[in-house]
Amino acid sequence: MFEKLVAAIDSDPDRSVRVIAAAAEMARAFSSEVLVAHVRDLERPAAMVVTAARAGATAPAIHLESEEEAKQLVDSAVERLREVGITAAGKVGPGIGSTARELLGIASTFGARVIVIGDRGSHVTDVLLGSVAHRVVHLADVPVLLVR
Repeated sequence: MFEKLVAAIDSDPDRSVRVIAAAAEMARAFSSEVLVAHVRDLERPAAMVVTAARAGATAPAIHLESEEEAKQLVDSAVERLREVGITAAGKVGPGIGSTARELLGIASTFGARVIVIGDRGSHVTDVLLGSVAHRVVHLADVPVLLVR
């Protein structure tokens, strides 16, 4: 049923640990292959996103996270999964577009049957702009496990 799953992590260590723990539990239960996915962190000033010319347009971004930092984050999570006997690989998205759409593209290319993603909880920016997890839940073609 869930032969392949994507564990979407971000730079928040506590949230990422919870996502990887949930992914590991599912992988053990369903003998799943796991792809740990991370899209590089960007900064897009809220005013630029809100005033974008067309719906869904993304404003120019400033990378807050180097490619090497992102790779280390993913490699560390992959190693934790492998240490407990789970087949795992990693993928870093460049962060040049919508984070949710990049994650969904990674999941589709991998052939994921489920996506495991962390939720930040309620923040004012989530209400105004929508969180990545919220967009993934609403746009995904496969089941999404939201980890809190």
